[in-house]
Amino acid sequence: MRPTFRLIFLSALGAFLWLSGWLYLPIGYVVILGTATVVDIAVTRWLLQHLRVERKGPQVLELGTAQTVQILISNPTFLPASVLIKDDVPDALDWETQGKSQDHLRPILKTRIGPYFRKVVSYSVIPKRRGDFTWTIIVVALTSSLGLVQAFTTMRQDQTFSVLPNLAEARKFELVMKKMQMSQFGSRPYPLRGAGTEFASLRDYCPDDDPRWIDWNATARRGRLVSKEFQWERGQNVIALVDSGRVMATRLNGATKLDHAVNACAFLLYLARHLDDKIGLMVFSQTIDRWLSPRRGLPQWEACLRVLRQVEPRFVEADYQRAFTFIGNQVTRRSFFIVFSDLTDPDTSEALLSYCGLLAEKHYVLLVAVSDFEYQDVLKKVPQTEEDLFRCAAAIALMQERMRAVAFLKERGVAVLDATPEKIWGALVDHYFLAKRRL
Repeated sequence: MRPTFRLIFLSALGAFLWLSGWLYLPIGYVVILGTATVVDIAVTRWLLQHLRVERKGPQVLELGTAQTVQILISNPTFLPASVLIKDDVPDALDWETQGKSQDHLRPILKTRIGPYFRKVVSYSVIPKRRGDFTWTIIVVALTSSLGLVQAFTTMRQDQTFSVLPNLAEARKFELVMKKMQMSQFGSRPYPLRGAGTEFASLRDYCPDDDPRWIDWNATARRGRLVSKEFQWERGQNVIALVDSGRVMATRLNGATKLDHAVNACAFLLYLARHLDDKIGLMVFSQTIDRWLSPRRGLPQWEACLRVLRQVEPRFVEADYQRAFTFIGNQVTRRSFFIVFSDLTDPDTSEALLSYCGLLAEKHYVLLVAVSDFEYQDVLKKVPQTEEDLFRCAAAIALMQERMRAVAFLKERGVAVLDATPEKIWGALVDHYFLAKRRL
């Protein structure tokens, strides 16, 4: 409980009346002000006891995606009140409110609520880290209509929420995926015709068909050209290897390279699950942090999400020999491996390049590296100072070394996707369907 500015001002006015030499007026003024203050203290405490405040926040958030948190305020009394809400937002979230001030470390929401009324105030949050976190307390400050005192209380409202990888790009493919999973009269998987390597059916030849698709036996029986129609094979192994070592701790546009890699990994596994492939996941650094052997189905996808939301970069060198030796022993069937790591130069990345090449002798391997687009931005600008010239020369040297590493991998039969975060999604889809043809 503390006095408001109004009470301080009125008290100062009473002191001025005493100093002015009047006798009866200051006494009456002080009696009235004191009585009003006592009444306001009692009313404010009573209102605070009956006021109900409830947080309604999402249980699942996605990295970098804004979502709304609502605060429901209920006033079951016959008196209006002014309410100030301060929510204890976890440090893993950035937040925005109307009229946000740089002095505010937590969101502060002000409103006035009438008698027998319910009101909702809200603010938005943007997760900046993956994992499991907890909202804890809400601080409530209440002022009655007299506005002489302000009462405070702390309400414990623990609420756990999870921050998942960003699946916004994956949802763009959701309509296509649903179409693949439906038939006209049921919920059998609907095959994606015209691609893949698994025979589906026969149909009349079309002028743009590949001549290799013509079924000459069926053509002879029917007396007209007949083509084979293919569909994607299902049940193939799609395994993601996520490097959580120091090379993935570099920050690009407010997020680490590991954040971008995890988003891309979740996107690809989401796509593979909807095409009924077996998905697997390994996270490694100095050790094998997590390993999920390839399986089908929703439980496997949820297990992958649980692992991915906990992945954080570690400032250690990744042990590529241990990781690739382990995966080679665990997976004997020809599979599609997607390695999410980074390229610097052939010397620094020697182990990564060598073991990717060895893995590619038996499997289809794709190395996904998030480009340092900031270097490209440097090269687009005309140097104005000597410092700009040195920065430009350093960027050219780094990009040349990166290109050497990419060329080395391609010579060893490893597919390489070196792109900015914005361009990585479509290229991943292309490589995924290309891999399904080659498995």
